[in-house]
Amino acid sequence: MKIRELALYTGTALSLLTTSMMASAAKVELEVASWKGAGAEVSNFPTIIKKFESQYPDIKVKLNYMARNDMVTVIPARFQAGTPPDVLMVDREFISHWAGNGQLMEIGDQDFVQRIKPDLHPYLGLGKDVYYSMLQVSGMGVFVNDDLFAKAGITQYPETISEFTAACKKLNDHNITPTLLAANNGGWTPYVFFLALGLTDGDVPDPGRIEKLATGKIKFSDDQSMKNAFEAFRQMIDAKCFNPKISAGTDPWSVALTTFQSGRVAMLPQGMWNVTPFLKDELPENFSFHPYPSINGKNGVAMDYIGPGWSIPKDAKNVDAAKKWIDFWSQDENLKIYLESDISLSTLQDGTSSLSQLPLAENYVDARNKLHFVTFPIGSIPNDLVDHMLISITAFMLDSKQDYNKILASWDKVIEKVLAKQ
Repeated sequence: MKIRELALYTGTALSLLTTSMMASAAKVELEVASWKGAGAEVSNFPTIIKKFESQYPDIKVKLNYMARNDMVTVIPARFQAGTPPDVLMVDREFISHWAGNGQLMEIGDQDFVQRIKPDLHPYLGLGKDVYYSMLQVSGMGVFVNDDLFAKAGITQYPETISEFTAACKKLNDHNITPTLLAANNGGWTPYVFFLALGLTDGDVPDPGRIEKLATGKIKFSDDQSMKNAFEAFRQMIDAKCFNPKISAGTDPWSVALTTFQSGRVAMLPQGMWNVTPFLKDELPENFSFHPYPSINGKNGVAMDYIGPGWSIPKDAKNVDAAKKWIDFWSQDENLKIYLESDISLSTLQDGTSSLSQLPLAENYVDARNKLHFVTFPIGSIPNDLVDHMLISITAFMLDSKQDYNKILASWDKVIEKVLAKQ
């Protein structure tokens, strides 16, 4: 009797083990390469992955986290070897390179496309081809220390350059440094501030202007909005809104942030991604986030930073699972979990934007909703021109007596050389 029971138990155990092994063998391992999800940018990935695996028990997610800069070398090597990840985090710059080289799958027939806001469709790929599902629209604007504004008697954020320079005078009169245009390590801050001014040609900017400028259809040297941007820099320098030499030597990613948090400067042009660390550190105690002031309109202008998203490499092994991953992330109930951590605007129609729930960003969100915004042209301006603009804008900041017409003409020459090579 005992022998029979032992045999029965053994047979049952073997059957269960075999079933378990078969289920394990049938499970798809989906490799996702991403520069978010670990390190300092966990971004609620563990919660989202657990939810995805619960919905799709036949798929096991393998998150391959790497810094974005590392992807520049690692991913092309895997493309060449024919062993890319199943899903790849990309941004506009990567799209221009990898989709342009035929290394990404065209996914315009997927359902997520219809869920994304129509004004973002032009940024989902190249031409009419769709290559990625955009997760978020981050943005760039101006952080304000509300306590320092109150100390200087400033009751309303300056929407125009004339209002901005008037605010600078009040701040200086109270021995408060108005702002920093941190330009060390590449000249990023003055470049972005300049683009916010120069790409704005009215309260509702023409989104097609950057493409016309980048292809030579509009000459930089003929564009009054670009000329006005240089004039704005002159006005800010004359009003002592910032010290050019100090700004040129300040790192935007470290010293500038701590300078603002410590209350030593009233305004800091930066990205909305700093909202979370500022809130977490509780420094500054009272702050708000606003659009850039405008010189070509009467309202401040927000700057969209087209965020990362998911692409499927052309040689991906598990395409069906990869499509399920992308579709999952394009559902508001799932995407909002990510956006709660990575403060930004939803790309989905009627999607839940974490930033819109923060009173400190009401002015910025209002500007964006009223279409008072421009898009940071990553992937739209040739790299040769970007390098040239970074250098020349910072140089103008340090010597604003230069003839900016010559600078604009030099940008046109760079465009001409790029077009001649095509």
